[in-house]
Amino acid sequence: MDPLTLTGQILGFVAMALIVLSFQFKDNKKLFIIQVGSCVFFVLHFLFLGLGGDASAYSGMAQNVLGLIFRVIVLASSRYPKLKNPVTMSLIAAAMAIVAAVTYTGNIAELLPVVGNFVCLGGIWTGNANIIRITQLAGVSPCWLTYDIILFSISGILVETFNIASIVIYYIRRAVSKRRARSEAEAANEQPVAETEAGQSETAEKLPDT
Repeated sequence: MDPLTLTGQILGFVAMALIVLSFQFKDNKKLFIIQVGSCVFFVLHFLFLGLGGDASAYSGMAQNVLGLIFRVIVLASSRYPKLKNPVTMSLIAAAMAIVAAVTYTGNIAELLPVVGNFVCLGGIWTGNANIIRITQLAGVSPCWLTYDIILFSISGILVETFNIASIVIYYIRRAVSKRRARSEAEAANEQPVAETEAGQSETAEKLPDT
């Protein structure tokens, strides 16, 4: 592995560490700030992979730059709500398409980060946590994971695998919690009936024979 590619892989691990760290914060603002920092390191990660000889990495670098800008806008929109509007979203989407065309070298794998970013843009823009998870699981992570495997971005592979596993575990835990709550509710509804039947039997036993 040449020095530039090795440097890129190391920077990728720094980006991955920041993403893992971001999940330790419950405050959305701090989470976003750390994830923005992670995006910066992923930009450098793909830049050095590209300098190391794989031109397909520049697509990932460019889309991470746009992802970084997009996250900064989302973060700023909490303070300046007017930033979050259809015009801004359309401009970001147009920028993604233009950058994709500029960085395209003929390798179809380079389109995967573009598709992933489009799906991510739509999901995050809704502000709905469930939609964000579903779009991440069904579109964003599969696109980036496939791209990372082709490019051999070790940190990228680990991050997307972690994202997919985290979301799957979340939905499994939610399903188990709902099933447990349903079982407890059914048990609570059946208990009074059982007690009533027992009470009726006891009353019948106490009635004198005529």
